[in-house]
Amino acid sequence: MLEKVLRSPFMMMLILIMLGIIAVGHSEGWYARYYFIPFYVFFVSYFLLLFWHNYKNPQHKIKIFTVIPYELREEDEGLQHFTFKAMRKVYIFYYFAIPFGILSMYLFQQLIPYFGIWLLVAFGVIQYFIYWLEIKKAFLEEV
Repeated sequence: MLEKVLRSPFMMMLILIMLGIIAVGHSEGWYARYYFIPFYVFFVSYFLLLFWHNYKNPQHKIKIFTVIPYELREEDEGLQHFTFKAMRKVYIFYYFAIPFGILSMYLFQQLIPYFGIWLLVAFGVIQYFIYWLEIKKAFLEEV
């Protein structure tokens, strides 16, 4: 159960959103008001749970620093196929999102503060959501 939570795309979505809030907050001087304490508690808790999981399950360790995202579990050919389909959909999303992002940065950067940060956070969250929707099909078929 813990491994499922730690590898969840929702956990990565939450981390992206928190990093966006921290980036904007740091630029705005929010650190003086202690808004970051819940985020630091979350990050410390996440890594403590990761270390605890790796200690309890040495056969299913989750690497702390890796190039391959935690969510990618290609244990057999079936999961590899679902991962391929999910990554294909994410690639198609970025194919359209990047030109849209460049155009919207040109149009809205002066009007909306920190638009670039929020656009990157939105792209990341949408990417994880697309991936999760596709991978969810694989796990629903297993049951």
